[in-house]
Amino acid sequence: MEIRLLKRRQPAEEFEALAAREEKRVYAACYHMMGNREDAMDCAQETMLRAFRAFSSFRGDAAFGTWITRIAMNVCTDELRKRRDAVSLDAMREDTGYELRDESPGAYARLEQKERMRLLREGMALLPEDMRRMIVLRDIQGRSYEEIAGILELSLGTVKSRISRAREKLALILRKSSELFSDRSV
Repeated sequence: MEIRLLKRRQPAEEFEALAAREEKRVYAACYHMMGNREDAMDCAQETMLRAFRAFSSFRGDAAFGTWITRIAMNVCTDELRKRRDAVSLDAMREDTGYELRDESPGAYARLEQKERMRLLREGMALLPEDMRRMIVLRDIQGRSYEEIAGILELSLGTVKSRISRAREKLALILRKSSELFSDRSV
């Protein structure tokens, strides 16, 4: 009887060990997709739950981090599709208090930098989910093209072209929204 219980617990313990290493990355991916702490926490928790339930089907074809990030992206996409309204990325600054450091002197420069960040968050919110996903994985999380291809189950060429299109669309949105984003700064 103890042997059967031990065997039943081993996959759970293995999952826990693997998931603990990826927990912060999962939360960060969810945070950047959802735009606020509460939704990110909900999506990260749902990701862990779905991953745990599906762990027995994890074949190890991809790295565990790639597999669980794919689940996180799907959870966030599902949630965003349910809402179909704009994600407020302004809450990110309010939730975390995070501001980019302004190395240049002067109140005007600090104000301009804050305005750029606000416009960038608004621009990200205007991107379709698939484009936002590309920006989050590549430019915010710094994942390699190969990792993204594995996470999203796409070819390498498709990933590269979609990232390029997402960056172009974001640049276009930013240029239209303000003179703070000139051709040289986007």
